[in-house]
Amino acid sequence: MQTRVPDLFLLLLMCVIWAGNYFVIDGILPYVDPVTLSFLRAALGGLFVLAISGNSLRGLRRSDLGWLILFAVFNTALFLILLNVSLLTAKAGVDSTLIYTQPIIVTALAPLMGERLTYGRVLGMMAAFAGVAVVFLPNLLGSSVVIGDVYAIGAALSWAVAVLVFKRWRPKADARAIMSAQSLIGASLILPALALERPFIDPTLPFWLFLLYNVVLASSLTYVIFLRMLAKMPATKLASYLFLVPVLATIIASVMHLTIPPTNEILGTALVALGIVIVNR
Repeated sequence: MQTRVPDLFLLLLMCVIWAGNYFVIDGILPYVDPVTLSFLRAALGGLFVLAISGNSLRGLRRSDLGWLILFAVFNTALFLILLNVSLLTAKAGVDSTLIYTQPIIVTALAPLMGERLTYGRVLGMMAAFAGVAVVFLPNLLGSSVVIGDVYAIGAALSWAVAVLVFKRWRPKADARAIMSAQSLIGASLILPALALERPFIDPTLPFWLFLLYNVVLASSLTYVIFLRMLAKMPATKLASYLFLVPVLATIIASVMHLTIPPTNEILGTALVALGIVIVNR
């Protein structure tokens, strides 16, 4: 299946927003603990989409409830907590590389989703992941293993399982209904974890600005795009585009610091692009 131009634009927009969200999460964590941030992102994101989507929840059926809860566990509750906690100790570059092993896990799970695991898709995934590794090679070589790395791998696994759940579920409801419902369910599942933490919020202006980006763009808009694309594309093809996220994060960092990207970043970006082309040819 060829990716249409409007779909390609939406995929690139999703990847750019998620790339920027690494800086947002890093910026907001001094103002809020990671579990509270996970709850706010899930609850406010779900409420925001629900508020602007009208009666979209009517498309959900009673038989969808079990799948919604399972999807919320892996896609929202576990993933957000593990992602946010990992960034407390892991270096951002290493963390993003580990989080985006998710497409590799999705490829390994492809047969369970009824998708054919071809040599081309495997080769493309390996090339794209090699590109991510090349981009972050200095960080990877100069970093020792910390507990955040383990959490990052856990987040990647949780996200991949969520994709498997969605593909086995094959819901008929609108992506906005699924996103808002599973986000609110996920937020309720995060609530017990707050009892194990010492929640704190420093509601300064930077906190609200970072939270606005996190909720409206990185949660609401992008997850609606992600679910719509996941419903119409093979999971392995969609996952291949996710390798762009850590690469784009590095490019954004170079632009912000007004520096020319080094050779490893240019080579790594080319490998990621080549991998995506191979997977989607």
